[in-house]
Amino acid sequence: MHPMLPDGPAGLRAGRSSHHCPAGRPRPRSARTLAVIAAAGLGLLATACGGSTSSAPTSSVAGGVVVRPPDVPLQGCTYVLNGAVPEGEPQGIQPDFRPFVPDQAARSAVAHIAAHGGTGLFYGFTLPSGVKLYAGPDAGRRPVATIPPNRSILAADPVLWTTGSGARWIATFVACGGQHLYWVSVDQIGKADPATGTAAARTIAMLETAAPYTQTGQASTLPVKIVNRQIVWNAPAGSHALIVAPARGQLLGF
Repeated sequence: MHPMLPDGPAGLRAGRSSHHCPAGRPRPRSARTLAVIAAAGLGLLATACGGSTSSAPTSSVAGGVVVRPPDVPLQGCTYVLNGAVPEGEPQGIQPDFRPFVPDQAARSAVAHIAAHGGTGLFYGFTLPSGVKLYAGPDAGRRPVATIPPNRSILAADPVLWTTGSGARWIATFVACGGQHLYWVSVDQIGKADPATGTAAARTIAMLETAAPYTQTGQASTLPVKIVNRQIVWNAPAGSHALIVAPARGQLLGF
């Protein structure tokens, strides 16, 4: 389970974590009972079990490497665990985003992950309205979408990418939102909501210094790789069954 952290600035919202969803284990508060997060800029960033496709998945071609959403079912646009949406989980809604194709920055990033591995955040972010979504980790290009008013995106266990200039990005698929990864600049989150941007940067720094989840059961970064055209955790043998595939996202109606 992801740890509960103190309350603090709005924009990063507390919620239910259901990565393992083990019987008999306590579960964090429902995502419906939203709370403001960490006075120090840290907080429980909402996550959910599940993936971003329920049928034959489509694919994203990047630098010769094909990546596709994780094979975890959806009920409508909401994650499903063991055949049902866990009680209290937020309901995903259909995004109204236009189709796009990955840009050169995305192709390069995915090709690098395929060749050398990458980093995932075993944690989740609720991205607020106004945050811009890109076709790749390049803020110099036009965004492909913007999170609408009164909406947010739950980005569960996104991929973390650092550009050559040191800019930090997170990437996730969005349920019912097309076949490609959406990329979000950590710096530019703060342009939509300064408190959320500051909290996101601080939380990423915390996760990078934390001991691995596979050793402690606490939130951390974890390595990822591409296997069978999917981004998966590159965790020790025996631990894959404990954690759902990374880069899952869904649009929420709040």
